[in-house]
Amino acid sequence: MSESVCVTAAVRIEHSRLRAYLNAPVEPASAWSPAEWAGVTGGQEDRDELPAAIAECDSWLDGDHADVLLDLVQDGLLLRYDEATAALVVEFESRADFRLPTLLWACTVLRGMAACMADGDRGVVTVTTDWRDDSVVLQLTPGGSDFVAPGARAEVRGWEIDVRADAEDADPDEEPDEIINRLIG
Repeated sequence: MSESVCVTAAVRIEHSRLRAYLNAPVEPASAWSPAEWAGVTGGQEDRDELPAAIAECDSWLDGDHADVLLDLVQDGLLLRYDEATAALVVEFESRADFRLPTLLWACTVLRGMAACMADGDRGVVTVTTDWRDDSVVLQLTPGGSDFVAPGARAEVRGWEIDVRADAEDADPDEEPDEIINRLIG
């Protein structure tokens, strides 16, 4: 039986760096060490399944980030980008048959932005699932990303709200595929 996965991202990233992200190939989940994935795993069972889950996730990844996001348009991808404030909001919901690989996939696709970020850029990715009591929160910074511990999330949540408010200034009639094609063009 499949379960629900909701992925949201609030990111501040300048247009040319966002374009570089969209045009870059998706790096595999195996590029992160098991220790770097520790923040996504729940209990010992997840940690034991991590190597197989990483391999499964990698088998799903192909193409560049724009390809992946364009594939999500048919599943109801919400994407808003306000160039004046460099505020990007990405949201999608999906069904998951494979819990841990799906969690890894969601983080892997969006963590690729960190490689394209520069000073002043920052992002927060939140993955909420039916099977966990707590969301997974991934913070993106120039050249890196890390999972945010539950006790340290208040500051990133406040920052996320500010980015979301700025992204509301984007054209509400522009469809996600139009935004992506405009940004990569």
